[in-house]
Amino acid sequence: MNTYPNQQMKSLLLILATTCGTALSFVGNVNSAVASELIANHNSAINSRTIANVSTCPQYAGGGRLSAQIETRNFIIHLCKRRGKLFYTGVSKRNGRGIYSLPAYTEEGTGYVARNGRYEYVVNGASLDIINNGKLIQSESVIRYISGYSN
Repeated sequence: MNTYPNQQMKSLLLILATTCGTALSFVGNVNSAVASELIANHNSAINSRTIANVSTCPQYAGGGRLSAQIETRNFIIHLCKRRGKLFYTGVSKRNGRGIYSLPAYTEEGTGYVARNGRYEYVVNGASLDIINNGKLIQSESVIRYISGYSN
C-alpha cells in the first residue's frame, strides 16, 4: 500500500527518473499519465533540476508557478503563472535564443496563445504553431508535455 501522498510520490518518482535516466515500472497509486512524464532522454535539453521541480518555472522564464512545460524538436516552452497572469517563454534548443515572458492566454479548443507583434504562438498537447500575419510559418509536433500546477 502506498503510504506517500500522491504529490510526494510524483516528486519522488520525477527525481528518481531524472537521476537514473529512466522511468520506473512500479509507480504505486500514481496514474499512467504521471509515469509517462518520467521518461528521461539523454538528448533532451531539459536538465534534471527543471524536470524534478515541475511546480516552478525556471528563473530564465521569469519564475512563478508552472502551468505547462512543452518540448518540441527545436524548442522548450514554459507557460508560467505570476501574479494571476499567464506568460509564455519559448527558447530554441539550437542557440538558446527565444521569446521571454510574453503575455499569454488559453483559448478553448486551441490551447495556449501568445502574441508578439504580428507573430502568434499557439501551443497545445499536440503541436506548436508559429503564425506570422495570419499565415502558418512553422509547425512542430510536441514530443513532451508536462502539466504543471494551475492552482
